[in-house]
Amino acid sequence: MIASSLVCRRAPVVAVCLVLIAESPLPAQNRELPESVRLALVRYAAIESLAVTWTQTAEATPLGRKKVAADVLDKIVSNGSFVQQLAFRNGRIYVRRETQEGSSWPPRTEEIAFDRELFYAAQNLFYVSDLRNREPKDWPYLHKWLPRNDGPEASYFRDDYFRASGVRLPTRIKELLLSWHPQAELLALLAEGGQIEAIGSASLDGHSLFRVQASSLVPKPNLGMRNEQGTREKPLYRYDFYFDPEYGYAIRRLEVRDEAGRLLTRSDCTGFEQLSGWSVWLPRLCRVAVHTWAGVQEERKSIFNIFASPLYIKNIRVNAFDVKLWPDDRFQLKPTMPGVYVNDASFPEIKGMDGVFYQVPADPQRLNEVIAVRRALYQGWRGADKRSRPLRALFLVLNGMGLVSLAVYVIVRQYKARGQHVVLQGTRETREEGE
Repeated sequence: MIASSLVCRRAPVVAVCLVLIAESPLPAQNRELPESVRLALVRYAAIESLAVTWTQTAEATPLGRKKVAADVLDKIVSNGSFVQQLAFRNGRIYVRRETQEGSSWPPRTEEIAFDRELFYAAQNLFYVSDLRNREPKDWPYLHKWLPRNDGPEASYFRDDYFRASGVRLPTRIKELLLSWHPQAELLALLAEGGQIEAIGSASLDGHSLFRVQASSLVPKPNLGMRNEQGTREKPLYRYDFYFDPEYGYAIRRLEVRDEAGRLLTRSDCTGFEQLSGWSVWLPRLCRVAVHTWAGVQEERKSIFNIFASPLYIKNIRVNAFDVKLWPDDRFQLKPTMPGVYVNDASFPEIKGMDGVFYQVPADPQRLNEVIAVRRALYQGWRGADKRSRPLRALFLVLNGMGLVSLAVYVIVRQYKARGQHVVLQGTRETREEGE
């Protein structure tokens, strides 16, 4: 949606577009990214606050049904259907995902947040019913932990829509701890040492576009080949960006290929809308064709099968854009309902991911009392002689660590399992630690 007041500003953009159309692609060493394009892409970094809610579905292709094991493909498709909201503001980030009926997992609400001090992971936080007839993995719970106690490469935030539309958001802990802002994917690649190989004009579905071909060596934990010295080499990825000058050089198509030129993913975006208050256009619809999947996964290696046709398609439809400034507390998850299990590793004495375990009491006025008792038990256990097995056993029993740890383990495994199917779709980390 473009306001009529912008018509007068179209002329310079159209003029640039016509010049580009008349030119042939030139090697990168003979040209730099045109200033008009660079300035348009820089505008993404100025977005102070944004929340996008989208519906995402996945569908298998006939080739996918033929080439991928049925149980694997069913999990990819079922886990790829959900409603998600992703919001960010001033280094804070929040994701809420509601799974759909028919998913391989029971319908549930999952949330992940970072408020610049703590990470939060929750499941069904505001939905508590009779727990006697529910499995531990379905119990409502909240996990809070300090970033310093997690791995720097850990990643829990799923950003399918933004990657499809050519916008880079941080997902790994080591990125989130820095002062960050959204970036155009092309500029992010160049900042990492990527190279522009060719630029020029292109036509797609009747639209005159500006095309940039780039390459990047991106380190990935489980990808790449070992050289003669036994060290892991960085895989080379090639990118084709198709920018639309009519919509502020928004991405219409983004293709990712391997070093041999084989297509890995193709994102096609349409239905562009200008964000209120910003000179940035984002798509309402994205179609992502995935041509690869991890066929074999070992401890330190993945073998990817790549096909000329897509194995499955992800369809993303935006429900709403929200540019209002979210208050700080919306990036925090707090247990307010009685019965919620909490793994609170936010205290300074906590050295790992597991902390003080407790259940929110029926009387919310007693919550601080419950936390104080559990925290005292934790501190006593930590300070006791490690060889004192009876004390350690008593702590485990009183704290209910076994059951709650199981619940925490299940949600982290869910995020990892779902993330592993989002392979080679851009230059970000393979989602082994995903969501």
